[in-house]
Amino acid sequence: MEQQAEEKAGLKIVRQFNAPKTLVFDAFASPEAFGKWWGPAGSQLSVESFDFKPGGKTHYKMESNGHTMWGLFQYKNILRADLLEFINSFADAEGNIITSPFPMDFPLEISNKITLEESEGVTTLTIQGHPINATPEQIETYKSITNSMEQGFGGTFDQLEAYLTEQQQ
Repeated sequence: MEQQAEEKAGLKIVRQFNAPKTLVFDAFASPEAFGKWWGPAGSQLSVESFDFKPGGKTHYKMESNGHTMWGLFQYKNILRADLLEFINSFADAEGNIITSPFPMDFPLEISNKITLEESEGVTTLTIQGHPINATPEQIETYKSITNSMEQGFGGTFDQLEAYLTEQQQ
């Protein structure tokens, strides 16, 4: 069960894209698209498995500067072009949830909710995330690196913007 303290430890990022929301949503909905833009700027992403449906999972590998990290999305709710809810975790090569590869006590699971709204061809993406099933120490760690996570998502969303621009040409 989620704790109220975890709700307060949230991250919220709002970003606008000059693209219809169906195109923005579809960037999350196929392994080919997802693999072209997700992850930190400069990393190479390969999708190991992709099951984009409620109850499905996406397992991916990110490689950057000689380091390899694995990630896992567990999809909870998907409403085409409007909503995507998933739990994001670090993973091992087999897709098992593991602790962060960074030297910090980071939560094992982050609940994320992405909403998309379109007005006159411009889509507003809002992502909200917070730790779940986390210790008080993990929640504090999450809060302490919010600025870093905002920068990381900024780079990821820059890549999404480039992908969307390419798709519309």
